[in-house]
Amino acid sequence: MKLYICSNNFTDIQQKQAVECIRILEEKGHSCSVANQTAELLFQDDGHCLFSAGESDLILSLGGDGALLRAAPLAMEADRPLLGVNSGRKGYLCAMMVSELNGFDEILKDCEYSQRRLLELTYQGEHHYALNDVIVSKNNFGQTVDLSILLEKERVLKMRGDGLIIATPTGSTAYNFSAGGPLLLNDTEVFAVTPICGDIHPTVVRNDRKIIVRVNHDKADIYVDGQLVGSIDDEITIGRSEKTISLVSRKQPLE
Repeated sequence: MKLYICSNNFTDIQQKQAVECIRILEEKGHSCSVANQTAELLFQDDGHCLFSAGESDLILSLGGDGALLRAAPLAMEADRPLLGVNSGRKGYLCAMMVSELNGFDEILKDCEYSQRRLLELTYQGEHHYALNDVIVSKNNFGQTVDLSILLEKERVLKMRGDGLIIATPTGSTAYNFSAGGPLLLNDTEVFAVTPICGDIHPTVVRNDRKIIVRVNHDKADIYVDGQLVGSIDDEITIGRSEKTISLVSRKQPLE
């Protein structure tokens, strides 16, 4: 199998772990490829730049949920399934632990592939896609943000607080849940709209609706899957994307 590896390489420990994981997978007969910069960092040559993500059979993220979310745009563009291997503290979206890689082939046989719907945000003419969530947040620690949220033609919510989370079912178990938002089943066609320390209740919205968030004064920061993309002083529109990601996960046994 042709595997394209996206690893956390922030520390020496993570780099050594990535090299060891690639060695294990290659010993099992898999062909592993990484980006040019990663190959130079891990192997000091380009011998592991064998093929692109789009030419692979499967994209592997190595790290935690953060690593998987960083690999998600690549998986979307390459139209390849994404499997998370957890070597971090959190790994709710990951299919296996790094300590299980010796059983990679057997575990993969017991996995399932599910299409996950993405959120789409257009900001300054560019499209941004979120597997987990889009967050509109205050940009000053000592202040709150004043927002108006248009959920339907006549349904407007006004809130003050630290910010707002618009989460997919996939992302409902992440920051959304920590902020008191609802857990959503992956096959439901809805979004969660959850305040962060705000004065409105969480709500669930059909994902065929556009959500307009307007900043009523000052500015707010915008995060897409945890990455800051910019700030606004007017309004943004968030909606369902036609793009999806095929996420590999462990089959859940019936109890």
